[in-house]
Amino acid sequence: MNFPFSTQTSIDRNMAVKAAIFTFALAITASQSALAAMPKPLSQSFRAAGVPESSVAIYVREVGRERPIIEHRAAVPMNPASTMKLVTTLVGLDALSPSYSWKTEFLTDGRLSDGVLDGALYIRGGGDPKFTWENLQVAIKALREQGIREIKGDFVMDRSRFIKVADDPAQFDGKPLRPYNVMPDALLYNFKSVGFKFSPQPDNSVSITSDGPIPDGLDIVNRLRATGGSCGDWRTLVTPVFESSGNAVRASFTGTYAKECGDRDWYVSLFDHAGIVSGSFAKLWRDSGGVWSGRARDGIVPAIAQKRFTHSSPPLSSMISDINKFSNNVMARQLLLTIDSELRKSAGSVASATQSVRDWAGNRGFDVPDLRIENGSGLSRTERISAKSMGRFLEYGLTAPYSRDFVLSLPVAATDGTLSRRFNNMAADGNAFLKTGTLDGVKTLAGYLMLPDKRLVLFVGFINHPNADAGVKALDAAVEWVYQNPPSSKPSQIKR
Repeated sequence: MNFPFSTQTSIDRNMAVKAAIFTFALAITASQSALAAMPKPLSQSFRAAGVPESSVAIYVREVGRERPIIEHRAAVPMNPASTMKLVTTLVGLDALSPSYSWKTEFLTDGRLSDGVLDGALYIRGGGDPKFTWENLQVAIKALREQGIREIKGDFVMDRSRFIKVADDPAQFDGKPLRPYNVMPDALLYNFKSVGFKFSPQPDNSVSITSDGPIPDGLDIVNRLRATGGSCGDWRTLVTPVFESSGNAVRASFTGTYAKECGDRDWYVSLFDHAGIVSGSFAKLWRDSGGVWSGRARDGIVPAIAQKRFTHSSPPLSSMISDINKFSNNVMARQLLLTIDSELRKSAGSVASATQSVRDWAGNRGFDVPDLRIENGSGLSRTERISAKSMGRFLEYGLTAPYSRDFVLSLPVAATDGTLSRRFNNMAADGNAFLKTGTLDGVKTLAGYLMLPDKRLVLFVGFINHPNADAGVKALDAAVEWVYQNPPSSKPSQIKR
């Protein structure tokens, strides 16, 4: 996905300067930081929001300086929500390289004669976070062009690169069909989601189509009626009923749909991982004119198999923009397991991922004993990191050759991603690169502020409290306070 930074007026003014600054190498002293208490106006903002200071952690420091601008409960491990994606993407860039690409391979183990493959077709997943139906369609076209017309054997899915995640997708919030709850898989396909497209028709019916091929095994029952009235919470009015057995799904819609809604999309995770891959393959293979008489099953690619086609994903430097700007949970989870797999040279495992990241940090000169990773996305009640440790990750991100890739993957204040409607007409507008985080009882914000004189400031703010939603304005006020009360203009310890 390309993000049109060049078309954003607020970015144009400073782009050249920012690009240069983000590739600087920093000379940072190692002496212990002095403490700086939370300013009184910020304390008042949190109290006004009903958030006690004991539920807040803030760490703010100019890059290259020892003394923090604000350091409040910064060493206390807290739930970072989706700002944990900063850790996952940063370690990914460093451990894998910005040019890293995931491979999805198609192989055969039988004899091909007169267009008939007397054997199995294998698909081996490499953990690609963004393998979609368009990519599968290209692969099938390539196989057909190699002369394969009929497959007499099985369609075998090799998902062995990751150890199967046993988590229940309903565990987090009881909503297993929501795409943000999708579990990772070495053969993740189309985010394990089906997209329904609703459109009112002149005869007061409502058409339901899909944003891609409808997988075999999906039955859509459409009894919707188009009505007048306001759109409102339209999903509750279509009276959906979803029934799934993993590889066979029925989606029934029997209510009403307001014409005012126009065209709407609804993405739902209905199939299991194997079901959506095999069902989509069957549909697309048949649509290509191919014949297949075997069955779909899991398995391992044999050593004798011949590679027929390899799909390569976009580079990691591109993927992290989706993860950070739009807070894509399953992509972050895929990346974490890939990091673990590459660092340990074994199947990626949730159980060993935290230690892999801690080992990575230790090898680069900083310890993060307070770090606890459950899945790397922040969609967790158990993940923890202190604000100060998050600051260490952020500062390390500026010292690396890929610093520009990392920083520009973050939402830009009042411009794009999860900050597109935040910080409008404030000092941060177009000048702050910040990852957001949201859970029930958790609001977080972390990244970089660029001051008017081009100095960079690390900003980390965590709220863990039932009134966290009300505390968002206080976090934003803390960002604004930094711009209004910048540190002295003595140059930071930065050199080219």
